Amino acid sequence: MKEFAKTQKVTYNLMSFTGFKSLLIFSLLIEGPKSYEDISNYLFNHPYLREKISIDTLRVYINSLKRIGCEVKRVRGEDKVSRYVITKHPFELKLTPEQIQMVIKVYKNIVKNMDVKEIVAMEHFLEKIGGYIQNDEFIGDIRKISMLKDIDIKLLEDLIDCCDKKEQIIISYNSPNSGEKDIELTADKIEISNSKIYLCGTGFEYKEYGSFLVSRINKIKEIKLNKTTPDNLKNFKIVYELECPVDKIQLNDNEKIIKKQKNKTIIEMNTSNDFLARQRLLEYGPLCTILEPESFKNEFITLLNDMKAGYYCD
Repeated sequence: MKEFAKTQKVTYNLMSFTGFKSLLIFSLLIEGPKSYEDISNYLFNHPYLREKISIDTLRVYINSLKRIGCEVKRVRGEDKVSRYVITKHPFELKLTPEQIQMVIKVYKNIVKNMDVKEIVAMEHFLEKIGGYIQNDEFIGDIRKISMLKDIDIKLLEDLIDCCDKKEQIIISYNSPNSGEKDIELTADKIEISNSKIYLCGTGFEYKEYGSFLVSRINKIKEIKLNKTTPDNLKNFKIVYELECPVDKIQLNDNEKIIKKQKNKTIIEMNTSNDFLARQRLLEYGPLCTILEPESFKNEFITLLNDMKAGYYCD
């Protein structure tokens, strides 16, 4: 230990080769079936070992693993080569149904404050842990309450990458109104709204910024090599007043504060999608007052009156 503390290097003098090789063989057989040649070549190419072992020596290690409680089987594949694999071992993690419910409870609370990338990383982490847990229902129970339960995670990761690079892509989308269709857009971001995951970007068909449920995206059909900009792209400015301390406000990327007061803040929003703008402002309820443009303000008042009338109709 003194030598390691001084040099920060592992040397032959610091290692028990018998124990080290046992751990290496254990980890190899946990991964999946390995032949004698696989194991021998791995040990020979290891930077601290550089030696092959005989088949008799391998049997000694296999028997040692069995004595500590490992269940080691020898299987023969289609190539007629015998391979060893560990199917059970005493180091497996065991969780009771009650403990799994506690993990699920913690998971539900944690993901509330995560972005999509973090949720994907969490899913991969739990799946990895699931491989070591002696409970076949663990991953299934997690998936039931996950925001990713209806989503192809590989597709989601590809969409995240497209957003990071602001790629111009064509997706195959299962529209609730018109069925399966191709949509071309410039990918901007992946966001969470009402516990659902959306791909956001500027669409080429309607010349406006929009959002698409990721669970309805079948695949990315094409990533354009040469990026273009939609002609006649819609864009308009909305100014609204929010009755809220400025430190409590969470702005979107297309918003900025233009005036601060004690308990009121005036915000400017640049958007190309009036539907998303209305949804955004409706979330604030009575705390929000639209200042301009007058046309959008009147449309919003009409919407509120129609909503109110729906509660008082005979």
